[in-house]
Amino acid sequence: MVGTWQQPGRHSAGEGNKAALEAWIRETGIRLVQVNGQRKYGGPPSGWVGSRPPSGSEVFIGRLPQDVYEHQLIPLFQRVGRLYEFRLMMTFSGLNRGFAYARYSSRRGAQASIATLHNHQLRPSCQLLVCEVPRSAS
Repeated sequence: MVGTWQQPGRHSAGEGNKAALEAWIRETGIRLVQVNGQRKYGGPPSGWVGSRPPSGSEVFIGRLPQDVYEHQLIPLFQRVGRLYEFRLMMTFSGLNRGFAYARYSSRRGAQASIATLHNHQLRPSCQLLVCEVPRSAS
């Protein structure tokens, strides 16, 4: 499978980040689709068998620098559990809006994500906020 990134409009973020993201997409074969102000992986990912994950399996990710993208975030969040879906909220100019959502295949994956990645130092002076999404909202 060849990786794809379907995005309407022009991506105006730094060329280095764009090139790194596109190289990662080619390497992994991952598919990202941008729609309604968010760029989405999965929901379900390719090869998924089974039903949609239960409520309580989604986490909110905040305090993201605007120039951080999926090639840095998805591998980090996959380390703690199997991702069902990852959504990075985007501006019309192609920068991220500073937050994202990760839905895991189970509640256990979401709990591991919070325990492991909350306050994770993504870069100097940048600690992630990772917390539960209220069950009524997920």
